[in-house]
Amino acid sequence: MTENRSVLIVDDDPQIRGSIERMLGASGHCVQSVADGASALATATADGQPALLILDRMLPDTDGVELLEHLRARGVRSPAIIITAHPTLDTAIEALGMQAPHYLRKPFRAEELLAAVEAALGKARHGSGEAGYLWEALRERHGFDHVMSRNAAVQRAYAAAARVARTPAPVLIEGATGTGKDFLARAIHYMSDRAERLFVPVNCGSLPDQLLTSELFGHEKGAFTSATQSKKGICEVADGGTLFLDEIGEMSMESQVKLLRFTQDLSFTRLGGTKPIEVDVRLICATNQDLQAAVREGRFREDLYYRLAVMPLRLPPLCERPEDVEPFARFFLQKHLRRHGRGPREIAPEALELLRSQQWPGNLRQLENAIQLGLLMAHGDTLRPEDLMLDG
Repeated sequence: MTENRSVLIVDDDPQIRGSIERMLGASGHCVQSVADGASALATATADGQPALLILDRMLPDTDGVELLEHLRARGVRSPAIIITAHPTLDTAIEALGMQAPHYLRKPFRAEELLAAVEAALGKARHGSGEAGYLWEALRERHGFDHVMSRNAAVQRAYAAAARVARTPAPVLIEGATGTGKDFLARAIHYMSDRAERLFVPVNCGSLPDQLLTSELFGHEKGAFTSATQSKKGICEVADGGTLFLDEIGEMSMESQVKLLRFTQDLSFTRLGGTKPIEVDVRLICATNQDLQAAVREGRFREDLYYRLAVMPLRLPPLCERPEDVEPFARFFLQKHLRRHGRGPREIAPEALELLRSQQWPGNLRQLENAIQLGLLMAHGDTLRPEDLMLDG
C-alpha cells in the first residue's frame, strides 16, 4: 500500500503557505493549502483525510484550535501541528487537548518544520517529555482545583463532579446559558480516565431531527439522496472518549427515542444500515431548561431523563452569585491579555464595583465579552469603568 504523504496547510498568509509548500514538497510530501477554516472543513473529510494537518493559530474566520475541534468532531483524526507567532502554554495546552501535541513558533527554519512533521507523523499521540508535561498542564487547567468560584452552590457542584469524574456514570448539567456548563463538562472529561481520548461536543438545538440523527449515528452510502458515501457518526468518533450533548432539552420526542435506545447498551445502527455498532463513550449532557418541569409537561421523556441524570448538577446564574464577579473578571482579563499580548493588567476598584452592579443575563459569557471589549478599549495599564462601556 502506498504511504499517505499528503499534507493540508491552513494559513491565511500566502507567503507562509508558499514557504511550507516548497519545504515539504522538496521532501516528497503532496501538499494542499487553503486560506481559511471553511475551506479546510470542505477539504478534509473523514473518508479523505490528509496524513497531516498544519494549522495557523489565528485564521480570518476561526481559531486554529477551534478548527481542529470541528475537524475531530467530523471524524478527521489526522495528526496536527499548530503554528503561531505568539506561543503560550495556553496555546500548547489547547492544541494538545484537540490531539495536536506539536506546535511550532513563527518564524521557523526548514529543519524545524521538517522535524515537527516527522515527529507528528512518526510518534504516538501521547509521548513523553514535552507532551507529557502538557497533558499534566491540561489536567491542571481543566481540573477541579482550577475552580475560581467563591459560591457555595457552585463549589458543591464541582465537588460532586470530582467524585463522579472517574466513573462511567452519565452526568446532567443544568444551568442558564453562559453559566459554565461546557467548562464543567470538560473538567469532568479531563479528570477522568478518558482524558487522553476525544471530548466531542454536539449542540442538539442547532440541528434538525434527520440531520441530528445522521450526525450522531452516521449513515451508509445511499441512505438518502445526497449520501454519496458512508459516514461515521459522532458516537463512533467519540469512541473511548466523552460525548457532550449540549442543549439536550431542545431534542424532539423522536430524537429522544433514538437517544434512549442508544443509552441502553451504547449501540446503534447507522442510517440506512443493518449492522449494530457498539461504542464505549461517557455521556455528559447539558441544558438551560428545567428538565423535570419538561417531563411533567410531556416535552421530555421521563425514562430518558432518569437515564441521563444519574448525577444531576446545577450551576446557578451569575446574578445569584455576585461574589464570583471579581474572580472571574480577573481570570478573563488575564486570559485575553495572554491572547492579545497587550492591554491593562489590573482592574480599577471603580470598574469592579460597576461589574458587580450588573445583572448579567448572559452570565459568565456576557462578563467575559465585557472584559474582552474593555481590554480592547483601554489605553493604560488599568481597566477603568469607561473602558467597559456598561450602564452604571
